[in-house]
Amino acid sequence: MTKALLLSADALQYRQLLGSVSTPWDLTTVETVDQALLFCAETEVLLGDPNLLLPLVGRMPKLRWIQSSWAGVAPLVDALQKQPQPGLTLTNIRGIFGPLMVEYVFAYLLGHERQLQAHWQSQRQRLWRGQRCGSLQAKTLGLLGLGSIGQDLAKAARLFGMQVVGCSRTAPAAGLVDRHYSSAQLIELVAQVDYLVCTLPSTPQTQNLLGRSVFAQMKPTALLINAGRGDLIEDAALVDALVQGQIAGAVLDVFRQEPLPQGHPFWTAPNLVITSHTAAPSYPANIAPIFIENMQRFEQGLPLRFEVDLQRGY
Repeated sequence: MTKALLLSADALQYRQLLGSVSTPWDLTTVETVDQALLFCAETEVLLGDPNLLLPLVGRMPKLRWIQSSWAGVAPLVDALQKQPQPGLTLTNIRGIFGPLMVEYVFAYLLGHERQLQAHWQSQRQRLWRGQRCGSLQAKTLGLLGLGSIGQDLAKAARLFGMQVVGCSRTAPAAGLVDRHYSSAQLIELVAQVDYLVCTLPSTPQTQNLLGRSVFAQMKPTALLINAGRGDLIEDAALVDALVQGQIAGAVLDVFRQEPLPQGHPFWTAPNLVITSHTAAPSYPANIAPIFIENMQRFEQGLPLRFEVDLQRGY
């Protein structure tokens, strides 16, 4: 009987959702690392939240598979690269976050064009604002990352009549974007966009990708949204770009250090919105079916869905 351990802040919900799994597993669910440590010796399969799983890396001699409840697994990849465990597979979650990310991104795109913050301030001051708002129609959306999330964003942008350009390591399906750029053409892409949306994973190639040379080429009316990984952006360069008016604003959901330290200059940078890593949360009801399918595949000796390449980092 396979010994499986699920460690998550949502352990109770997962316990209810996984209760009917039709595999002869000994599945234990816990909410804290201290509780999980009691089961290290025998655990073969580890499922749950990466931030909680991280302290367990290297402490489970029988471990054969780690299933993350998030898409982002960079800290786990780093830990497994430093402490290799032969025969260990890491899988993450993909294909379900696109709709949530579309809601998040277009909430801020529409809010920017429709000047929602200005309207709210005018209402508080009892001022009638009669000036015309902007529109997403004919605006250019630049996408850094054309995975499943980027593809959903591109499709949604079409509904608003936007032009879509994208940058990714591999060329996307025909018709997804109006023009595709390689990483070497990043400056050419950013120079033409009204909105730059980033959903890239954290890899050595993406770290500090957006710095002073990139911000200097963007339109002064452009808005940056980063909902991928916090190390994509050079923090000081973005603050300077906002202070100097090189870009119109930024919306950041992810950061190098989370929670964001109270003394960080992002808190007081002009035209910067902070959303505390809430863009596309992992809801147990959406995650559990992927857990169940992979658990059944594991039991049958089949390839697991969404295996992470530990060399590439995603």
